[in-house]
Amino acid sequence: MKNNEINNLKKRLLDQQKELVKLREQDALTNLPNRAKMQRDLREKRGEKALLIADINKFAMLGAVYGPKIADFMIQKIAMIIKEITPKKARIYRLQGDEFGVCFESAEDAKGVNESEIINFAQDLIAKISKNVIFYGKIEIRAAIAIGIAFAKDEEALLSRALIALQEAKSLGGANIFCVYSQGLETFRRQKTNLYWIPRVKAAIERQAIESWYQPIVCNKTREVSRYECLARLKDERGKIADPYLFLDAARISGILTAITRSMIAKSFKYFGGTGAHFSINITESDLQEDYLPEFLRSEMLANNLNARQITLEIVEDASAKSVYSHINQLLTLKDMGFLLAADDFGAANSNFSRIMAVDIDIIKIDGSFVKNIASNQRSLMIVKNMADFARSIGAKSVAEYVANREIYKKASEIGVDFSQGFYFGKPASKIAAAKRGAA
Repeated sequence: MKNNEINNLKKRLLDQQKELVKLREQDALTNLPNRAKMQRDLREKRGEKALLIADINKFAMLGAVYGPKIADFMIQKIAMIIKEITPKKARIYRLQGDEFGVCFESAEDAKGVNESEIINFAQDLIAKISKNVIFYGKIEIRAAIAIGIAFAKDEEALLSRALIALQEAKSLGGANIFCVYSQGLETFRRQKTNLYWIPRVKAAIERQAIESWYQPIVCNKTREVSRYECLARLKDERGKIADPYLFLDAARISGILTAITRSMIAKSFKYFGGTGAHFSINITESDLQEDYLPEFLRSEMLANNLNARQITLEIVEDASAKSVYSHINQLLTLKDMGFLLAADDFGAANSNFSRIMAVDIDIIKIDGSFVKNIASNQRSLMIVKNMADFARSIGAKSVAEYVANREIYKKASEIGVDFSQGFYFGKPASKIAAAKRGAA
């Protein structure tokens, strides 16, 4: 083979290699560089950088309503808008799905990127996209975005911080809003808390250190204890007790939430076995997804001499609000087995009246955020009254949570709430005798 032929072959191979690299690092829909290219660029470029990650608000819903063709068209249009207003010195990337990245680098003679310039750009981008109507034939779409902004030198820190800031912006509504990363962000604190608790929850489950504590629920007419709610507590290796708000989110993220429910069922069933007392257990969406409850509950009842009518299953709003056929069927099966069903935290963001009707709920637990102010706020009082009236209209009982003092208890009784639960009647305790030592 002649030298010319060898050189030509080498050139073709190099061209093909470059084309493969380009294909691997380029988004086919927008022709923008992709996430892999962005990460390589961030690693190779020294100095402080700013990264904006923009997310299209409710894009999945738009795709479901209009179909994939219109969703792709929308992505292309938004990519064009971002290109139009992005300075030449910045680089644009399509990261994944509905996310775009814009990276700014500090000039060689500058100490860092200009933060006010980056924030102004984010505001301009939000304004441009919100004002731009996207037409696909006769279909008119108005888009909105959330933006997370971070500043850092290191590639991993920059990307993770921008994503944390984006999550914070989405948690604040996600439409036409931006957030700049700082360690004071709620999302950062939550992630830091979860990283702390995930290994500790796993270890506690292995040590069987998830405890069942009990809080009384009192009949407002008789002021007698009607039942107890079983509440999870974690005992660490030093014997210190942790409340569930600290570790349940970590358990959910790490996929071990159902292990906590199983432990709570086993321990509370053993505690109340043969007593004839009524008690309630919290059931989560994860429990319904794993579809183990009917068999497991039946087994534990037989082992501990319990009747299903003694037990209320408190379904968290996230679970009862899900329009999942298998979930409804499970709840109806549990109802047929004799268990009472309660809608927990009713009035919270995910409350769903149709799901409550579908499973014939027996008890509605009114969210404490409304109850705690009924003695001093007329609006809260009327909201709680309406919830109690609704419960009565469907043949269900109502429970007021967060009843902390006599004034709240008196108001709840006056407006027709059937039961009360809170520190006024007793704090959660590891024994029911201690739990009943309230101020009442």
